[in-house]
Amino acid sequence: MDVHRLITRSARSIASLAPTVTHLQAMEDVREDARRAIERGYYTPEEDDRLRAWFARYLTARAGLLETIDDLTPIAEGDIAGIDEGTQLRGFVIGYTAGCLLVRAARCFIEEFATHKLVQRKLNEAEPGRRIPRKQYTMIYRSLTRPANAWRLAEAMRFADDNRRAIDGLAGDEQVGAIVGFLNESEESLRVGVDRYLKARLRYRWHSLRRRRASAVQQGLFRILEAFGRVIADVRNPWHADRLTEPVRRRLAELLRPGDIIIARHDDALSNLFLPGYWPHSALHVGLPSTRQAMPIVIDEARAGRWIEPRRVLEARKDGVLFRPLEDTLAVDAITILRPDLGEPDIARAISNAIAHEGKLYNFDFDFFTADRLVCTEVIYRAYEGVGGIEFPLTRRAGWLTLSAEDIVDMALRERGFKPIALFGTPNIGESLLTGADAARALAESRQGSS
Repeated sequence: MDVHRLITRSARSIASLAPTVTHLQAMEDVREDARRAIERGYYTPEEDDRLRAWFARYLTARAGLLETIDDLTPIAEGDIAGIDEGTQLRGFVIGYTAGCLLVRAARCFIEEFATHKLVQRKLNEAEPGRRIPRKQYTMIYRSLTRPANAWRLAEAMRFADDNRRAIDGLAGDEQVGAIVGFLNESEESLRVGVDRYLKARLRYRWHSLRRRRASAVQQGLFRILEAFGRVIADVRNPWHADRLTEPVRRRLAELLRPGDIIIARHDDALSNLFLPGYWPHSALHVGLPSTRQAMPIVIDEARAGRWIEPRRVLEARKDGVLFRPLEDTLAVDAITILRPDLGEPDIARAISNAIAHEGKLYNFDFDFFTADRLVCTEVIYRAYEGVGGIEFPLTRRAGWLTLSAEDIVDMALRERGFKPIALFGTPNIGESLLTGADAARALAESRQGSS
C-alpha cells in the first residue's frame, strides 16, 4: 500500500468535507421551515422536500467522514511495514479531525436543530427515493451519546493534548497543513461533548503514552476508529462484494473509448449512499496517456504529469477530481457506458474542458455553480455542455439546479447527444453484459421499472 497516497487522499477528503460541515450548520432555510412547521403542527410538502434534501446532504457528508476514518485503518492497526512516526502522526491528525467534525455536526444537529419532537419524528421517517432508512435521527443521537464512544474519544483527545506541539508543528506541512486549521476550528465541539460524560476522568493518563511515541500515535488513531467503527458497520454491509467480475471488467476495458461516460452504482459506497436514484455516480473515460498524442487535447504540464498509466478515468470522489485507474472506477455493482455522438475534434475538446478541472476538491454541498469544487456529474457537464450542440437539462431539486447521473442516462435513451453501448448489473439483466442495441433496450426497460 502506498502510505503517502493514503495520507494525501484522506487529507483531500477532509479538505472537501470540512467546509460542508460548516455550511450545513448554517441551514437557515430548514431552520425557518422547522419554526413554521412547529407552529402549525406539520410540514408542508415543500418544506418537507427541503428538509429531506438537506438531511441527505448531511448524511452524505457524515458518511464521507466515516469512510475517511475507515480508510486510515491500515495505519491505526500497524498493517503498513516501515511507517515512520511523522507519517503516523499525520494519519492521527486526519482521523482526529474527522472525528471532531463528526461530533461537531452531530451536536449541532441534535442540540440546536432537531430539538422538537415534530422535527425528530420527521427525520426518523424513511425516504426510499434518497435511500434514507428509518430512525436516522435516533441512530445519530445514540452514536453521539454512547459513553463508550465518549471514553474512546477522550483518550484520543488526551493524546492530542499531550502532543499539541508536534501537531501544531504540522501547520505548514504539505499534506496535512490545512487539516490542522480545520482541527483547531472543530476540536472544541469534541471537548465539550466528551466533558459531559467524562469530566472527572479526563485527568486519567492513558497508559499507552508510556510506550514509544509511534505506538501511542497508532493507538490514538485506533481509538478514533473504535469510537466510530460501530457506526461505519451500521451503515455499510460487511458481506458486500462487487458484482462486476474480472472478465466483465476486461470486456468493458476493451469497449471503452476516450470521451465515454461511465455511469455506475456501488451498493455499499458510503460517499454516494444517500444520493437519489438507481444510478448515483458518473465518471469520464479519458483514455490512456497516449490519447494526448492521438487527439488534439489541450493540457498543461502539471496535469500531463499526473495523467500517467494506468490512470485513464477522470472522476470526482470524496478526495477530489483526479485521474484514476480504470480498475478503481470499475469496482462497482452495476454499470452502463454512454458514448457521445460526436466526432473526434469535439470529443478532444470535451476532454480538454474536463481535465482543466483535475485536482479540484469534491463538492459535498452539491452546488452545481461553484467552479472550485465539483460533484461527479459536474465533470460530465463541464466537459460536454455546449460541445457539438449538447445541452444538459438542469433540474431544480429542493431549490438547487442539479444534473443527476440518471438525467444523463435519460438523455442517452432519448438520443440527446449520447447513446448506451454497454450495460451490466441492473435487476432486469442480472449478471449478463449487454452491448449495443441490447444494452439500450435493457437500460430503457430498467428505467421504466424504476419510475
